[in-house]
Amino acid sequence: MSKLTTFVPLTKLRPFKDNRRIQVKCLHSWKQNTPFSGDTFEMVLADEWGNKIHATSKRSLMQRIQRFLPIDSWGVIENVTVTAAGGQYRTTNYKYKMVIAEDAVISRSDLVDDRIFLSLANYEEIENGTKKPAFLIDVIGRIHELGDVQTVQVAGEDRKRVQFRIVDAEFVFTKIFFFFLYT
Repeated sequence: MSKLTTFVPLTKLRPFKDNRRIQVKCLHSWKQNTPFSGDTFEMVLADEWGNKIHATSKRSLMQRIQRFLPIDSWGVIENVTVTAAGGQYRTTNYKYKMVIAEDAVISRSDLVDDRIFLSLANYEEIENGTKKPAFLIDVIGRIHELGDVQTVQVAGEDRKRVQFRIVDAEFVFTKIFFFFLYT
């Protein structure tokens, strides 16, 4: 049994301190392949205080993580490391990123909290550029105009792109570009 009995908020995680116990909910996950780090399993996690953090692990740990921490479920993770978050695009506005390594201890949590932890962006902030474009944002709206799927070159690869306009409850419009890999 673990010696750690309390949970640390995600905002208290710092580099060089890996003996922490956190309780998190998996909000989203995806597989990623980059030339720098190869195949990885990426997640956005939230704690009970509503703080969010980007988490990453080797793809070889994906099944273990998904078993104990599936999307929309709570889990407990011990022995994680934290590094500076960087890159052109970021999934959260937190300055650190969590790394889940082989020695991490992952277990299920009996916490029941159905909050979805959305940080909804204001459409006007998106349109006028005050929302930082490098951060992933949450939007809810109704699709008003949907363009055709186009094939475009992104970093030397063919990607599919669809452009659409969405409208919010106050009938404010914003234009969205969505890129995806089609196989």
